[in-house]
Amino acid sequence: MNDPMANMTAWQKAKEVLRIAYTLPFFLASVAGVVFALTVRPEWLIAVIIPLDVLVLSLFVNFSNDYFDHKSGVDELRFNQDRDPELHKELLELFDQKVFWSGNSLDRGIITEAQGKALMLVLVVLAVLLSIPILLYGGWMVVALGLIALALAFFYTAPPVNLGARGLGELDVFIAFSMMVFFSYFVIVQEFSLTVLFISLAVGLGAMIMRIADEAPGHPSHVEKGERNLVVRVGLNNLVRLESYLVVLVYVFVGLAALTDPYFAILFLALPIAIKALRVQRKIDRLRFWRPIPMFLLQTITLELLTVAALILRTLTY
Repeated sequence: MNDPMANMTAWQKAKEVLRIAYTLPFFLASVAGVVFALTVRPEWLIAVIIPLDVLVLSLFVNFSNDYFDHKSGVDELRFNQDRDPELHKELLELFDQKVFWSGNSLDRGIITEAQGKALMLVLVVLAVLLSIPILLYGGWMVVALGLIALALAFFYTAPPVNLGARGLGELDVFIAFSMMVFFSYFVIVQEFSLTVLFISLAVGLGAMIMRIADEAPGHPSHVEKGERNLVVRVGLNNLVRLESYLVVLVYVFVGLAALTDPYFAILFLALPIAIKALRVQRKIDRLRFWRPIPMFLLQTITLELLTVAALILRTLTY
């Protein structure tokens, strides 16, 4: 039998290991924050460095989560249990390769554990080096924020904390994404903004829903491994209701942002994506909880892009 790994190019392996497409919501969250800041204070160098640092940190987040899910065996169990050749074919028809994740790169032998440890070290060192000019600009507040961000990222799946297995991973994602938007702004401007806070909370909740949707297909594996993430706690029967409540809350914050600055009413253009994601789960089959994953991902990215668009429109019309 041919080994599919043998036919992969270095770039294809890198994409599988780093899951580069999944870093986009992280990067754009930071971009939204710095674009906010640039409308107040044109500190272009720091505004470029901050998203780059967040990008490196997001690469670390994704891979470290994969590493510890590999160590715990939950990803291997999930893909062995939930997916068979027929399901694999159906998923490839449903998603393209940019969205569809073929499985944990460590489980698949694309990268070894030793190489994985080295990769995490390189990413942490690079993130620290990029943070130096941000520290010189923003002071010790940046150190505190950076340490919090690193802790939230690392202990999402890392023992002994493993927030994801204890029902706190989704809250972790909400806090982390809200911080990425708000503090990317605040580090540069160092002034509080109610509008930025509302947008930050909307993006954070969007990312939280995205994470909940991503967990749903792996529900049986998480149960078998004794993990108590939010999907396990509420149960699959209540999942759509939970997602609906959170979607309403996202657009409550969007509405509050629009009340403080009408340009941000444009963010309501992302609402149809969320509505569609909720509706596609009405069809009860084994793809039910796979269908909304790319839609909730798209909602988060759209909220971030529309934030940037609103800021550009506001700047051009002033």
